[in-house]
Amino acid sequence: MIIAQGAEAIIRRSQWHGREVIIKERVSKAYRPKELDIRLRNSRLKAEAQLISQARKVGVRTPLIYDIDLEKSAITMEFIEGPTAKKVFDESPDREQLAALIGERIGRLHKANLIHGDLTTSNMIFIENEPCFIDFGLGEKSNEPEKKGVDMHLLKEALSSAHSQHPGLYEIMANAYVAEYPEGKKILKVVEDIEKRGRYQ
Repeated sequence: MIIAQGAEAIIRRSQWHGREVIIKERVSKAYRPKELDIRLRNSRLKAEAQLISQARKVGVRTPLIYDIDLEKSAITMEFIEGPTAKKVFDESPDREQLAALIGERIGRLHKANLIHGDLTTSNMIFIENEPCFIDFGLGEKSNEPEKKGVDMHLLKEALSSAHSQHPGLYEIMANAYVAEYPEGKKILKVVEDIEKRGRYQ
């Protein structure tokens, strides 16, 4: 069953050896030569799988990967059942505590030079009060402060647009982020620089 379809991938919910799974298949681009298309899709597929695995190693919850099919450019991974952070922030009285937990987990990612690439509250699912980060399709490994700053800026933008009725969540996340990742102070300054650039463009 298709649950999402974008320019880069089709997401299906399915069964795999008796388990509920998500199958993410990267979409072929007709305008690219076939060999280049396969090579690009598979390199991005492998990069995403590596990021997911590396995030788990540094103590950030991500879906388990069950299978990688290079012929179909598809990853089969654990189906995560639970409310998104978006829903939790709208409905839970514990939103501030959970926001701090998210900030701390992002600190772990960035300390390991793992860039998520699409940090929105729709890409975090809570399982027993533990945030599980999904969809690393735009992510990469990098120690560049700018890329970490873009990650945090995206999160700040998502919070201000989708959760404006709960001001202060970003500040809570930012404090927890820096507590876990002291270098994060520099990253938060990058976020400010990105905002200034946006204002003056």
